[in-house]
Amino acid sequence: MKSVKKLAKAAMYIAFGGITAAMVMKIKLEDKIRSQPYYKDALKLLRSHQGAVQLMGQPIKDLSFDYGEESKKFGGGKIDGFAVPVRGQKTRGKYYFWAEIQEQEWVISRAELELANEPDRRLLIKADSRTER
Repeated sequence: MKSVKKLAKAAMYIAFGGITAAMVMKIKLEDKIRSQPYYKDALKLLRSHQGAVQLMGQPIKDLSFDYGEESKKFGGGKIDGFAVPVRGQKTRGKYYFWAEIQEQEWVISRAELELANEPDRRLLIKADSRTER
């Protein structure tokens, strides 16, 4: 009986250690993305948009995102529809942005805000500059 208890206790410690390590890795990956110029520029664009501020309330904060799912949206010097959960004083939502490398630096080409209480509509934060010509 004692060996079963020891085995269960060891399994519990191993599981706890594994879960903790996975959470630490997730936080580090998210922090790495958050420190990138495209991410900072995209959030700065959202926070300076008067319509978004009015609808969401201040401060607008970014929340934890699914790195595994969002990493699939990178490729060929582009980011297509990166989704960041956001919340303000009034409501929550999801912020989508598209970016691409132009002349050696990231440029936000399009950005949209979807509010939780209106999932079938999006507020255009920045239109794709290529379609405005």
